[in-house]
Amino acid sequence: MKKVNIDRLDMLSFLNGLVFYAPVALLVRTNAGVTMAQFFVLQAILSITVFLLEIPTGVITDRIGYKNTMILAQITMFLAKVLMLAAFLTGSYRIFVIEAVAEGFSACFLSGTQDAYIYSVYRNEQYAVKMAHVANFGTAGFVLSTLLYVGLYHFGGIGMLIMSTMMACGVGIPCAAGIRREPTVREPGSEDAIPVASKGSVMGILVVFSDVRMILMVFLASGFSLGFLLINFFYVDKLAVCGLREELMSPIIIAYSVTQMLAEKILGWIEHAHYRTVMLVSIILSGVVMILFAYNRTTMVVIGIMVLLPLLLSFSEFILDYMMNTHIDRCGQANNRATVLSVANMVSNIMEIVFLFASAYIVSIGISACFVSAGIILMLFGIGVYWKHIENKVEI
Repeated sequence: MKKVNIDRLDMLSFLNGLVFYAPVALLVRTNAGVTMAQFFVLQAILSITVFLLEIPTGVITDRIGYKNTMILAQITMFLAKVLMLAAFLTGSYRIFVIEAVAEGFSACFLSGTQDAYIYSVYRNEQYAVKMAHVANFGTAGFVLSTLLYVGLYHFGGIGMLIMSTMMACGVGIPCAAGIRREPTVREPGSEDAIPVASKGSVMGILVVFSDVRMILMVFLASGFSLGFLLINFFYVDKLAVCGLREELMSPIIIAYSVTQMLAEKILGWIEHAHYRTVMLVSIILSGVVMILFAYNRTTMVVIGIMVLLPLLLSFSEFILDYMMNTHIDRCGQANNRATVLSVANMVSNIMEIVFLFASAYIVSIGISACFVSAGIILMLFGIGVYWKHIENKVEI
């Protein structure tokens, strides 16, 4: 396979991965006078903003183009960081609220846009590899910012962390502007294209979701989101259950972040025709290790799963993204790709909102039950997606 060189999209992903305040994200708010209750309200406002604006921003993206949308998203993200710094320095909860809305706007514009851009430029087997390649640069930025966090925090406190993140985000604006424009959408001229209503019509988009395969893929994508939410929220609790120190979380985060970067190499080794089968195996492994993780307290096993699980989930997610994009092509909705992907992402947003508001109940039933349930959900939808594609003899 032709080697994919470093480009401006890779650098943009790296710059956006430089979130220097990530290890103390909660303290950014609480040290400015925000209570824990207000913090969860801010998170809910962010999720609700994304939910409400997901489809409208997707429609705008399909009208103005992927590159222009990424520039707009980067500018909005930079403004959100400026607002965060202002809110922290002034201790204004109202500015924190505005910052959450601005961050939601940025997330909406980015939602599905980068995927759609990569798919339009790197088709066929290059898509999943390029997706993993770009994600690796974001991970590299995250790891670097985590390593530099201690020094910046020591010399400048939280304000320095926010300012450094803001500067990296600002550099990303000209970087986004330098990305080459996506090619004109090609019509699906193959015999497997599904006839639809007039291009751009609501009926045409509904055709995409009238297929059981797409519904199963959307729910499987939501399962991946749920898995990563559990990782972000409950890994540290699992350390406590195993009698391990919370400080161990930082090296574990770096370890699983670096391990995730192997997805690009693995995808490059796999033949395109085997993607679907490999995804099923990876999903089943993910479900099994999540169930094992729920009840095991052996230190080496728990840490091993913590490092391996994010790779299994992200690896499968890249292949699923490709399958969803090829389905959009078959339905003749390439011109509405961002809108369709935004609709699909709404399911994940709904799950996240429910998770945030029901967090107290989830904790009450125990983190073991959460991981077991998520593992079973992943395996069921993974098998469903595989079976439906085989049943309909669909090539990916």
